[in-house]
Amino acid sequence: MKILTQISRILVGVLFIISGLIKANDTIGFSYKLVEYFEIFNMHFFVDYAVSMAMFICIFEIMVGIALLIGAYTRLNMWLLLLMIVFFTLLTGYSAITNKVTDCGCFGDAIKLKPVESFLKDVLLLVFILIMFIGQKHIKPIVANKTILSIALGVSLLVITFFTFNTYMFLPKIDFLPYKVGNDIGQLMTLPPDAKRDSVAMVFIYEKEGKQFEFGVNEVGNVDDTYKFVDRIDKVIVEGDKAPIHDFKLFDVSGQDYTDTLLMQKGFRMILVQTNILKSRTGIEPQIAQLAQDCALAGIPFWALTNTTLTEVEPYRHEYQFAFNYFNMDVTPLKSMVRSNPGLLLMKDNVVIKKWSAYGIPTYEKVKLYMEGKVGPRGIRK
Repeated sequence: MKILTQISRILVGVLFIISGLIKANDTIGFSYKLVEYFEIFNMHFFVDYAVSMAMFICIFEIMVGIALLIGAYTRLNMWLLLLMIVFFTLLTGYSAITNKVTDCGCFGDAIKLKPVESFLKDVLLLVFILIMFIGQKHIKPIVANKTILSIALGVSLLVITFFTFNTYMFLPKIDFLPYKVGNDIGQLMTLPPDAKRDSVAMVFIYEKEGKQFEFGVNEVGNVDDTYKFVDRIDKVIVEGDKAPIHDFKLFDVSGQDYTDTLLMQKGFRMILVQTNILKSRTGIEPQIAQLAQDCALAGIPFWALTNTTLTEVEPYRHEYQFAFNYFNMDVTPLKSMVRSNPGLLLMKDNVVIKKWSAYGIPTYEKVKLYMEGKVGPRGIRK
């Protein structure tokens, strides 16, 4: 039992720390996953606190893992681990049965797990934690001095909290999303020639006595005059491969598609991503206006993308005298492009050169250093 307990201790401790660090690297992304659960369970009052809760969960998960490895507060830690894993096992079990949440977010965007895989992972963790709970007498502190253990936990808490807030304010240290620095958006929107295509069937929709019926090509010959034709659609039977970026579409206020206009531009361009104008960080509008003005003077196109209705954007745009137009885009790609509201991307052709968060809006002089190649993506001078 002693050996099993020690093996379980190492495995669970390391896994909790890794899982927590991956999520702490992108707390905003993790908060999106929490919002999914809140909406499923009609807990909408928690939505406004999703980011704070995400940060707390990340820090808590890492601290529990550290406490387990160094053997601090074992009895309390065992109860916390047990209660936490029971809760998450029930949650992932529900997802596995209903398939309402297709990814639990346990490892952020670094490792995608299907609902069943998440559930099995939690069941395995539950077994390990039960082994430790039963054999907790075998878990000893790595040092006998409780003061040293408390100092170690305190320092760990400070470091982890700093890391979590830093990634929240200044973007993830490691970007696992398709819009990361160095990626070519145009290339990632294109499927390779050998990619598996959607299997599509032609379906005819007819109406009879107020009800609609679907008929395949081989069945439509049996439809008589009592049915009224409604529509013909192509229905996807088996989904094929999807390009890493398949939802990058932008439209102007009249609904005209400007995707190709943006992607076919050559050279540098700056893109402002403001997912939701009403929830955007305020007080930085003068900096954005100045940057856009400087870009215009230098001949650098400045694009602004939002999911907010463009008619609602106009009063905001005029209030801050923004000399650029906004374009509409679906919320999902906007959230993936930059984990900040607002955020900025510098692109050359279709390659992402640099990103900035709302807490680090650059001057044009700083942007120019990246365009000239004098500064690398991490801000280090070459």
